[in-house]
Amino acid sequence: MCVLLLAAFWSVGAVAEASDPLLKVRPAERVTVMTYNVENMFDIFDDPYTGDEGTPVKRREAVEKIAKAIAAGSPDVVIFQEIENEFVIAQMAHEFLPGMGYRYILCPPTNSGRGIDLGVMSRYPIKRMSSYRLREFRHPDDGPDVMRGFSRDVMHATIDVGHDQPLEVLNVHLKSNSSREGDPYSMKQRTAEAMELKRIARELVDADPDAWVVVGGDFNSDYERRPEDDRDWPATAHLLAADADGSKLLTDLHAGQPRSQRITLPSKGRFPSAVFDFVLASPALAARVVPGSARVVSNEALTGGSDHLPVFATFKLTD
Repeated sequence: MCVLLLAAFWSVGAVAEASDPLLKVRPAERVTVMTYNVENMFDIFDDPYTGDEGTPVKRREAVEKIAKAIAAGSPDVVIFQEIENEFVIAQMAHEFLPGMGYRYILCPPTNSGRGIDLGVMSRYPIKRMSSYRLREFRHPDDGPDVMRGFSRDVMHATIDVGHDQPLEVLNVHLKSNSSREGDPYSMKQRTAEAMELKRIARELVDADPDAWVVVGGDFNSDYERRPEDDRDWPATAHLLAADADGSKLLTDLHAGQPRSQRITLPSKGRFPSAVFDFVLASPALAARVVPGSARVVSNEALTGGSDHLPVFATFKLTD
């Protein structure tokens, strides 16, 4: 199996490194990034350290459909949510995506008690991995004794794309809408997480204004209030809000597209359809997005492996 599995142990501020001084990566002309919540992609083995007993094993046909969506879009970097471990990604790549070059896979543990973690699969070397799972923060309305952490994590992977600038990938799965009626806890936690995610992205851009930062994942927060579901979505609003000078730290690469083309969570039962999955980019990277490349895959022949739909964007890295 032509897959490099990276594993490490880390705590607050700790980092996993993977680099080969003899490896010279050919500069990528374009890089396509895909984010995909693959809905409980669990294997047959029980993890004794997570409460995964109530989650069924992912069906083979569902994994094959997920792989078909990946193969059709041929992304260079895939950002996963709801992955149990790196082995389920590696097995999918080995069995259903042979010869596509996905040699680098990373799926560290998160704070999820159910074991739905974050993962990255890449054609390019993952040079560095940072975790924020133990980072502490507050919501502006919290009292001085309240301290929060991410429900899952913000997974930060630094990927060598052959340029002086690496691709800085922030993979996120914000707090779910588990408390639907009025959402008294979930919304506040999700908003606090989004605000901290923005601080993390700002730290990267403040350190290097030319940084190529892509933020992708399941935000569990729509970008607009909808008549059929009269709720505000402050988490996404905070992420996309402009600064006082009118500049924006993060750009929604799908902005301006009709809502019908942006749905990433089709309607199910009593819950209306939603746009929960995004690809956002820092100023330097947003300037390199290929026009028309940002899209949501809704082709029924390529979906059905998850309750979410995959989201893509392509960046032109050479001038």
